[in-house]
Amino acid sequence: MSLSITDAPVDGAKEVWITIEEVMLKRSGDEEKTITLTGPDVDPVDGTLTVDLLALSGGQLSQLFNNETVTAGSYQWVRFGLVDGTSKIVWDDDTESPLQLPANKNELKTSGSFSVNADESVAYIIDWDLRKSIVERNASSGSEYMLKPVLHIKRDDVYAYATGTVNDDPLFNSCGPEEVPSIYVFSGMNVTPDDLGSEVEPILSVYVSDDPQQSFYLGPLDPGAYTLAFTCDSLDDDPESGDDDLVFPPEGTANITLESGDNGNVITL
Repeated sequence: MSLSITDAPVDGAKEVWITIEEVMLKRSGDEEKTITLTGPDVDPVDGTLTVDLLALSGGQLSQLFNNETVTAGSYQWVRFGLVDGTSKIVWDDDTESPLQLPANKNELKTSGSFSVNADESVAYIIDWDLRKSIVERNASSGSEYMLKPVLHIKRDDVYAYATGTVNDDPLFNSCGPEEVPSIYVFSGMNVTPDDLGSEVEPILSVYVSDDPQQSFYLGPLDPGAYTLAFTCDSLDDDPESGDDDLVFPPEGTANITLESGDNGNVITL
C-alpha cells in the first residue's frame, strides 16, 4: 500500500505548515497499526514530514509511505500524529497565525472507510480540503484559527482528474484587483451554484491561475457528472455561514462528465 496527501487552496494564505510524526491505520476489529514515514521528503534524522499543504494544490502530492505491507481487509480510518506547536498558517502579508487542533489533541483523522484486498498493490490519496478545514474563531485575545479534520481518503486509480482554462477574457477580467477568480464544482448536471456551507455547497473549489492560459486543475473527483461555476467572490465565502451572496455569471457555468481514471480532460469556459 502507498499513501500520499494533496489539498485544495485556502483564501488569503500563502503557506499552511504541519509536521507529521506518525501515521496510524485502523483496521476493523484490530488495533491501530503505526506506519513509519518513508516518503522522499521525510527528515532522515527524526523521521518526521514537514509539509506546506498549499504547495500540494494543483495535483501535487507528498508521499507519506510506499510499498508498505498491510493486512487485507476493511479499514476505518487513517490518523495523523502531528508534532506539537508546528501547525501554522502564513498569510499573504507574511504574518503568521498558529493553528489549533480539535480538543487540543495533536492528531487528525480521515472520514470514510477504505479497503485493501489480498495480494493487491494499491495507492491511496488523502484529499485535504483546506478551505473547509481552517476555521476562524473569535477569542478575547483576537482571532484564532482551528485546523479541522476535513480529510477524505481516495483510491488513486479510481478517481478522475481534469484541467481547464477560462478562454472568456471578459469573464476572467470581470474580477477586480482584490478578487480571486475561482471555479466551484457541484455534484450533478445543471446545478444552481451556491456558496460553501449552503444546502447545495460545492464539493470542491479551486483558484484560476493568472497564467496566460488562465488555467485550473480539478481532482481527485469521483467518476460522474458535475456542474462547474465561475465566480470572483470566493474570498467572501465563509464555510461556517452558508448565506454569503456569491455571484456566478451564467456564461461561466458548464457541465462535465468524468470517468474513472481520467487524467487529462481539458475543460473550457
